[in-house]
Amino acid sequence: MLKVVSVVDKVGTALDRLAKGVAPYHDNLNYIVCDVHPKRPDPEQLARFEVEAMDADIIDWQYFRTAELLRSKYDWLKDKKHILTHNNPYSITESDWNTYDINVGNNQEISDNLKKITNTQVEYIPITVDSDFWEYNQEWEPNNSVIMVANRIESKKGILPVAIAASDLGMKFILVGAVSDRNYMFDIMQTGNNIEFHEQVSDEELRQLYYRSTIHVCNSVDNFESGTMPILESMFCGVPVLTRKVGHVPDIYNGENMMLQEGSSEDVVGITEKLKEMLFDKKLLSEMRDKAWNSVKSRNFERRAYEYQKLYRQVMYPDQAPVSVVVPIYDRPEIISKCLSAIANQTYKNIEIVVVDDNQESNKPLVDEFARYVNVPVRYLNTADGTYGLARARNEGTIQATGEIIVYCDQRMVMHENAVEEFVKNIKPKTWMYGKKLTKKEFVENFSCVYRKEVIEAGLFNERINLYGGQSQEVRSRIRRQGFQIEYVEGAECTPTGKSSNRNRKRNEIIKMKNKLWKCGL
Repeated sequence: MLKVVSVVDKVGTALDRLAKGVAPYHDNLNYIVCDVHPKRPDPEQLARFEVEAMDADIIDWQYFRTAELLRSKYDWLKDKKHILTHNNPYSITESDWNTYDINVGNNQEISDNLKKITNTQVEYIPITVDSDFWEYNQEWEPNNSVIMVANRIESKKGILPVAIAASDLGMKFILVGAVSDRNYMFDIMQTGNNIEFHEQVSDEELRQLYYRSTIHVCNSVDNFESGTMPILESMFCGVPVLTRKVGHVPDIYNGENMMLQEGSSEDVVGITEKLKEMLFDKKLLSEMRDKAWNSVKSRNFERRAYEYQKLYRQVMYPDQAPVSVVVPIYDRPEIISKCLSAIANQTYKNIEIVVVDDNQESNKPLVDEFARYVNVPVRYLNTADGTYGLARARNEGTIQATGEIIVYCDQRMVMHENAVEEFVKNIKPKTWMYGKKLTKKEFVENFSCVYRKEVIEAGLFNERINLYGGQSQEVRSRIRRQGFQIEYVEGAECTPTGKSSNRNRKRNEIIKMKNKLWKCGL
């Protein structure tokens, strides 16, 4: 299984939460998160990194200082593939990033600036949060409280002016964070007796603090933040946001989903006026909540993981288009194993295998065991609901795939080793290709290839074909009407294994499906 080591600075930081947040969506990879302090790594951290990184295929660096430290320390890292994500706008001129295979900016400004100073591939992948956890608070009511959440309580976060403004307005000031500058914290606490400070809180406790708050404020200085995550958390939770135009705010601000504080971070008068404006306009706050949620709903961990998976494939095989082989399975484990092994042994290497199990008696143990011994990503999905679900299985596999090209290979088909290579060599836009199964036959999609985007735009497979015997006829008729060419690729071969008893066993189903298609004019 492809191994990726994601390296963060410290446990519990925003970078650590991002890396661990996408982990559940990397179940088709051997994905490991390692923390290594960027200045003072302890021996245990270094030992764990060495063990995990030695046999890794890709090092996914989430903090530039840790990356620079370890790459200077371990010469063997030069043989790895490297992706570096830039989370600090002020750091992108501090080194030569051309030694990394791919550079990622987590807001548009960072990404654009990286393109100006590097010759490498640069991608933009935004910061995200756990949208399942930071749930929208339907019961929210304004209650004259303001919240600020900071990883480190220091002057760059602009906390003191907000504390003064909250005190002047008689608002409760909820402050969450770790004290980095004790003198600065002392000044904050002197602003009044309306401060509620929380130094160490769980995510569950933080969510409840958001729910108790009327307004979330981000008041950081320019060129310091790339996010922040609390802005997204608040917007998901339905807490109206007052913020300066920093970090990713320009990427998500649409004129209605948050309030901008245009002055400096020290502008107490400006902050006070904006807070007052928001507090006394309940309609504005209510509308802002919904518009905020709508503008950030796509910024979730699942999407971030999907984007990184595409990068992992690009960095491993930069000269090959990514292919996803979608394999619907049901029973007969010995047949399934032969099919999967043939896919893993293809001459074309930029492959992921998306196994879609439509059997309620799960084949997951078999697939998991197979995935342990191959160096390609293997994703397992289960779509079983007790009905005939071939179309459903193919559709879900196509949707979850990260390749731009899809090869459909049903479990009975054992590909010859150059089959995928032949398909890719011959693929063309608006063309659905099919291969040779011992002899040339009429198009049947169970061993075929098409661009992923095009099959999705064509409507995928028809889940109304819910009995055996009509899938190929319906697909052929529909895609031809849509202008697809159907082409035979003789060099793409497979050998069917076992016997397909479906036709003899399901003659009544075939008749029912043919009648249904006939009524549809097909």
